[in-house]
Amino acid sequence: MWHNLGDHRRTFEALRFTEQVAPEEARRPALRALTADLLYAPVTVAGVRELAARTGVS
Repeated sequence: MWHNLGDHRRTFEALRFTEQVAPEEARRPALRALTADLLYAPVTVAGVRELAARTGVS
């Protein structure tokens, strides 16, 4: 939802929460796609590169 609204910070927070609660879910293709979108977005969100590295997004 946050991604569709363009709220990069809240999208990242939701991905981090998912990674903390259910790490295997953060590696699912749909969530990896969200992470990649944040990684390559024109807006920089602190911590996205680290999340991408942990979940196999590059």
